[in-house]
Amino acid sequence: MTTTLTFPGVRLHPVRDPVRGERARLNVVVLSTYPPRQCGIGVFAADLCKSLDDVAPDLDVSVCAVDHEGLRYDREVAWVLDQRDPAAYRRTAADLAAAGADAVLIQHEFGIYGGRDGALIASFAAELSAAGVPYLVTLHTVPAAPTRGQADVLRRLCRGAAAVTVLSPTARRLAGAAGIGAGWCETIAHGVPEALHQPARGPSQASVRPELARILRELAHRTVLSTFGLLSPDKGLDTAIAAVADLARDLPDLCYVIAGATHPEIVRRYGESYRDNLGKLVAELDAADHVRFLDSFLTSTELAQLLAHTTVFLTPYRSRDQVSSGALAYALAAGRPVVSTSFFYTEDMLAGGAGLLAEPGDAGAYAAALRRMLTEPGRLARAERAAEAAGTGLLWPVVAHRVAEVIRTAVGRKRPERLPIPYQR
Repeated sequence: MTTTLTFPGVRLHPVRDPVRGERARLNVVVLSTYPPRQCGIGVFAADLCKSLDDVAPDLDVSVCAVDHEGLRYDREVAWVLDQRDPAAYRRTAADLAAAGADAVLIQHEFGIYGGRDGALIASFAAELSAAGVPYLVTLHTVPAAPTRGQADVLRRLCRGAAAVTVLSPTARRLAGAAGIGAGWCETIAHGVPEALHQPARGPSQASVRPELARILRELAHRTVLSTFGLLSPDKGLDTAIAAVADLARDLPDLCYVIAGATHPEIVRRYGESYRDNLGKLVAELDAADHVRFLDSFLTSTELAQLLAHTTVFLTPYRSRDQVSSGALAYALAAGRPVVSTSFFYTEDMLAGGAGLLAEPGDAGAYAAALRRMLTEPGRLARAERAAEAAGTGLLWPVVAHRVAEVIRTAVGRKRPERLPIPYQR
């Protein structure tokens, strides 16, 4: 029999055995953006929560959603933190402590918390520490050369953390060099839904939106290149478009599918000017037959279908400092070879031979790398095998087991004994 703990404005799952009065499960709260907000961190958090529910029955997971739009959420979201309200950070942290949270997992990315460089998250963490609630931090970005403000925020956030996790070996090295997470820093890969692993072509197209199904039908007998994710100038899509236009003179069956809505912040500031400029570039390069745009935020099922039809996945990002990429992790889990610009995450993830690298912003070098992948004898098959090998360790059940172990250990280190949590029949 289960009973819900009730607190004003908060919904929690049971954390005590109603018969014996013993603590039955650890009450874990994930702080993050969350669907329906269109955000890669939100997708990560939703997949993490579902996977923890599947593999860790001793953890009772709920969500505190970081919001600025007044979105409506599903029942797993028990709190909403207004990222623009400075007072909300300490107040929400106090609410979590009062509700009996055993641990809070903070998903950190610059730009999703309020204040200069997202500094308000530090006050949230300080309030948790004052209340004796251990928190863990997942760093989705670790700048190689952080600004003074960024470095200050990361140190203030991480110095009181029971554990810090990062998504790649390079991110751990950078964190250590900056004195971040020196007490306990773990590398845990970016998880990927199992649906992405060796996705099947064909019948499941019925479960994708009509626009994607039409594109996949049209390109069934062509060599498909793809990129997906929220569109913004730092994705370097102009580099890939120019490279594809150049290469298509010799390989006319190439078609590059760019799937993704424009990033909401880009739309808010500049409208659709970035997407429009990409369209103009395609026209200028006379590449309309070789580039398709799909203006949609795709589901995992739809991404699985797109990747099943993809020959090579492209990540032409501009910044060398990127230490994670959910899109790249998805491509590897699907066994797709990659041609990418060189940045920290690709250097880590493609070291086993799953892809080729080119200098950021250099369309000629990018075209040369793509040509090698597509035409060099045996290159594509070797990259596929390496991608499949790398992708197996990225599946969410594998990743969630590791996250659960870190949570259990962190709670044990920081607070072996807890006061009783109010229980209501």
